[in-house]
Amino acid sequence: MICLDSDCIIDFLKGKEEAVMIVKKYEDEIFTTEINVFEVLLGVYLRDNYEKEELVIKNFFGNIKKFSFDNQCGELSAKILADLIRGGKEINQNDCLIASIILKNGSHRIITRNEKHYSKIKGLKVIKY
Repeated sequence: MICLDSDCIIDFLKGKEEAVMIVKKYEDEIFTTEINVFEVLLGVYLRDNYEKEELVIKNFFGNIKKFSFDNQCGELSAKILADLIRGGKEINQNDCLIASIILKNGSHRIITRNEKHYSKIKGLKVIKY
């Protein structure tokens, strides 16, 4: 299993070739998280006249497996962020939440352009596109 990060989802929905190609390459293995759903839809809801785009995005999310922030993710994400802060490598909290969901569900890979943050998390492999 491989998690699609928000940047890849947005690029895919915009039809950016590199994102479309990598999603197609791993289409049988991909999932995302409810945190990514939040991030993508927040960007849409901040726009005027978002209804058409909202339908496309909801259709996309309706056709992909999504994992929630559930049992053990709070503790795991807090530990990830605390370790990073102690090591002077603090990252965005949402990225820690996403990483905890990925790791808790037995995956260790994420497709993203955000290598700078995710590469700091032990046990997580970044697949760039």
